[in-house]
Amino acid sequence: MIKFLIYSLIHYLINVIFIKYNFLIDKLSISEHKKKISSNLVTPLSGGVIFILIFPFIDANQDYLLLFSIISFYILGIMSDINYVSSPIVRIILQALCILFFLILDDLSIRSLSTEILDRLLDFKIINIFFLLICLLVLVNGFNFLDGVNTLVIGNFIICLLSVLYISTKNGLILDTIIVENLLIIFSVIYLFNFFGKSFLGDSGTYAISFLVGILFINFAYENYLSVSPYFVGSILWYPAIENLFSILRRLSSSDKISNADNSHLHHFLHECMKKKFVSKKNLFINTFTGVMINIYLIISAFISTIYFNHTKILLLIITINFIIYLFVYFQLKKNTLKNNF
Repeated sequence: MIKFLIYSLIHYLINVIFIKYNFLIDKLSISEHKKKISSNLVTPLSGGVIFILIFPFIDANQDYLLLFSIISFYILGIMSDINYVSSPIVRIILQALCILFFLILDDLSIRSLSTEILDRLLDFKIINIFFLLICLLVLVNGFNFLDGVNTLVIGNFIICLLSVLYISTKNGLILDTIIVENLLIIFSVIYLFNFFGKSFLGDSGTYAISFLVGILFINFAYENYLSVSPYFVGSILWYPAIENLFSILRRLSSSDKISNADNSHLHHFLHECMKKKFVSKKNLFINTFTGVMINIYLIISAFISTIYFNHTKILLLIITINFIIYLFVYFQLKKNTLKNNF
């Protein structure tokens, strides 16, 4: 509780400084992509700065690569937030270089995918690294796609960490609980501020946090591969992954550039539907309520995955069902949104 209050005070002071010096402010004029979905308040992108408070709990001697990679992602995110690196292609290339730097110098790998053919392929280090590179790129950019309504991304992070912490504690599995527990406190502070629209993660926060969460989950599966199904990671982190992959397919099918931002994500359509339903409510309420609604479903899904964390077939079924539900909800919301606009 004391840490929560201290971190909250630090977050408040950083917000005051950012606003006073007009640094990393999310204004409606910054990005057309965020115009229709953000609150009209001037809000600092300070979530990533608070996240850096986790650094004292990371062993710099053993995890210097992790620290360097997180800082690299945070700096890249800042460059994106201030439009210094505006090209999506350039951002992805820089992300890939950061990830490759970490993977090549670290021993992290996928030990098994519970399929003999795939496992044989993963025995080749270059294939293993390439597979992890794709997974982390999908995850980082998937979470960035979701950063359009309050509480959605940070709530998803909290759900993920609670799941892995519960499994580890109950079953005596290997996990850096000190980092995870302190991350949960920090994320709770960010969630509180984000809930009331007082701070956003921005690209800086989303890039750095999603990379760390991805590494934590991959490492958890790596260290406990005999006890944890490799598909547990996918069953917990399915939403940003599916959002990313589906967005790419959607843009390809409509002959749009993959890198072009749009307001056609599931949370955008849900937000528009909520605006029609709660006409008298302020946009901040609708914005936050949209994120909370999606996170409620993610809690239910994560709860089931947590119970069956070592059952590969059930986890694959969960991923499949979530994908089908996602597609059904997406097209229903899109249909309702387009109908209401005419």
